[in-house]
Amino acid sequence: MKNKLAWTWATLVCLACLPAPGAFGARSLDPQRSEQKPAINVRRPFALVEPVESHTKLSVSDEGLEAIRNIPGPVIPVVVIGPYRSGKSFLLNQLLGVGCTEGFGVGHTRSTQTKGVWVWGEPQKLPPSANTLPDFAGQEASIVYLDTEGFESTGKADAYDDRIFALSTLISAVLVYNLPETVRESDIQKLSFAVELAEGFYADVQGGGGSSPVEPGSMLWLIQRDFLEGKTVQSMVSEALQPVPNPFQDQDIAQVNKIRQSLQLVARNSTAFGLHQPHMERTKLCELGDDQLDKKYLEQRAQLHDLVQQLAKPKRVNGKVMTGPGLAELVSQMVTALNARDIPTAGSILEHFNKELVYRVRDTYITTLESLVLPVTEAALAAHHEAASAVARQQFQAEKFGNDLTSGLGSLQDMLQASLDKEFVGRQTANTLESNRRCEKAETDCEDTLEREQLVKLPSTGRFEDRFSHCEAAFERACIGPAHSGQVPSPFTAMTFT
Repeated sequence: MKNKLAWTWATLVCLACLPAPGAFGARSLDPQRSEQKPAINVRRPFALVEPVESHTKLSVSDEGLEAIRNIPGPVIPVVVIGPYRSGKSFLLNQLLGVGCTEGFGVGHTRSTQTKGVWVWGEPQKLPPSANTLPDFAGQEASIVYLDTEGFESTGKADAYDDRIFALSTLISAVLVYNLPETVRESDIQKLSFAVELAEGFYADVQGGGGSSPVEPGSMLWLIQRDFLEGKTVQSMVSEALQPVPNPFQDQDIAQVNKIRQSLQLVARNSTAFGLHQPHMERTKLCELGDDQLDKKYLEQRAQLHDLVQQLAKPKRVNGKVMTGPGLAELVSQMVTALNARDIPTAGSILEHFNKELVYRVRDTYITTLESLVLPVTEAALAAHHEAASAVARQQFQAEKFGNDLTSGLGSLQDMLQASLDKEFVGRQTANTLESNRRCEKAETDCEDTLEREQLVKLPSTGRFEDRFSHCEAAFERACIGPAHSGQVPSPFTAMTFT
């Protein structure tokens, strides 16, 4: 007894010595407090797509994908592209109303400051008047600004610039082509791969042949120059995009003319805007406040901000307005497709997207096929297969990228049909097995019932025949599918009362 009291006292003393809840960083027992996560600062740029070490291919940043996945409601990506050291990052900071230290990185050296593609984590809500558009179904829409690595910088392959351009073209609702002074022929040539890709992605919708899985956005040619007198910027850009005479059939001129003629595929509309230089000392822009910037520039900056909002229309993917998660998925798919080959082509990218579509359509077909509870007759299963296959083929035709003459669609359609037929054969096997199981059980149950009837002490022919009729009817109801002989009388006809 004495030892027991001593042990109890020692236990109480030890309990009194335990630290209070929360001491030494102990986890709170409050479930609400324990589930709280530290707030993430979204008012900053996030790396979305980064170059690999060789600076030829791209890699997706999980942090950037998570940032855009968390954006609620419809999103309208505004992507700025252009040569390196052309003021893209500073322009975006100006549109966002943030300084260089808080916003996108701005550099003044010969090396490019922005690497890959960066996204501003804090979405910019559209004005209430814009949110009432039917396109958004009453949901609050947001502009998401993206900065891209400038092209023509040192240490990069042309295929890398092509990847950045192609990605920007496909994900943007507004594509801002930021250029200094004027539109050069080389600036148009840079769009060649984007145009080739757009021909596959957008040709059907632009030609009135139906809806495209990814709809084109708007394109804004932004010309930053010191003097904007003379021709208007719109007329200057329009003239630069007109095909030039090619009497000697020069191949280079012919290629650029083809790009000019096909640029309408990149965007549903094209707008030009001129922006005065903010200050003569460009290397000190980050140190200057609005009171030190050119007044004409400040006026045009406000006009540009309003113009971007006017051009901000919903980006649709597979007929649905794109959301944050949808944008993240599209970026991931595009990067995978662009990296599939060392030198990406429009055909290889379209093939990648269409292969993914084949797998998606097949999964939908399987879900539809499995909705029919087994066992069923072979005719019923075949009819269900034909109906599900027809829906699958229609879905593929509606959501495919490119036309029947491009991107290997013929072989992919064969691949889809072979996949559906393979799944159907598997379902036929499952139907036969389930039919055999059900029929064997029904037969066994009937045999047991009739054998018990034969063993009763006072057997009756009339009662046996009544049991037999009920048993035969139960068998006919239970035994369905390939295992059913389909012949009358049933397998119990040979059984007689003895």
